[in-house]
Amino acid sequence: MDDTGSLLKTVIERVRGYLDDADFDAKYTDQFLVKHVIMPALVDVWSRVSMNADNPVMLSYDITFVDDQECYVLPACVGEVHEIVQYTGLTGSQPSNGVPTDDLYPRHEMSVGGQIWRIEGNMLCFRPWPQYTTANTNMTWTVRYTTNGDMSPHYSSASAPGTLSSDRTQFTLAASPTLGQLDKRENAYAGQILRILDGSVFEERVIATYDPATRVATLKRPFSSSVTANTTHAYEVAPARAQGMVEAIALAASLKLGAWRKISQAQNQLLTQQYRAAIKTIGDNFANMQMRTGKGYAKDTRDNPRWRP
Repeated sequence: MDDTGSLLKTVIERVRGYLDDADFDAKYTDQFLVKHVIMPALVDVWSRVSMNADNPVMLSYDITFVDDQECYVLPACVGEVHEIVQYTGLTGSQPSNGVPTDDLYPRHEMSVGGQIWRIEGNMLCFRPWPQYTTANTNMTWTVRYTTNGDMSPHYSSASAPGTLSSDRTQFTLAASPTLGQLDKRENAYAGQILRILDGSVFEERVIATYDPATRVATLKRPFSSSVTANTTHAYEVAPARAQGMVEAIALAASLKLGAWRKISQAQNQLLTQQYRAAIKTIGDNFANMQMRTGKGYAKDTRDNPRWRP
């Protein structure tokens, strides 16, 4: 692992090690590697790992219906929509127990009563169209979803730090990161890890929402008192820094760059073997974290026709 604790810098060092070449260092800068090799490799690995992961981060996004408006734009990071729910019927305030009281269940597009909702590109579309009535005064619904991992990771050193709020729940990202680039899409960093990389202890927190206009990332849980509040910090926004994840991303990036460099078939095969081992390791780690109930189909759910009106 790189001395800074950065996932990105570690991946870069390993890629340079796997593809040791006298011309390599001169031609490809760290910034070039992050933008054009590591980013796509990261998304590839994320996609494969998250398919069977037991620990996906569940995110929430509120949509307020407008009379006769069919489609609403979703955040940039939406990977899978799990449910569209209300928590308190018509009152509009979420109860402390978080149990849904209403659920919009999608149907077939040829259903007689309408499909209810479907995803079209980056939009969530409803049929029949939302209608305001005196009986339905609350037009706000919560979309529960997981991230697709498609974002711009970056690392910022102490010379280009971010700022932690006084309550340790919000972090303002650097305008010009040291490595990588700032993603300017709404909620692009939701579900990713914000990693503080200074002090005697490195801490990580999941980002709940991200506002690109202010560069403020709101965290699902605040940092501990070990992290100094209301001051600047070196940090990184990237996936979880598990060794299997780091190795899988580094090898995937090496294979992509190796295609550019026209490496030998023997070297490609060796890298592929190592990549398969790394992706298996991190896949097994994430797929078996919740073993209390094990794998299987649950019957006592809201999707069971016996419970659905």
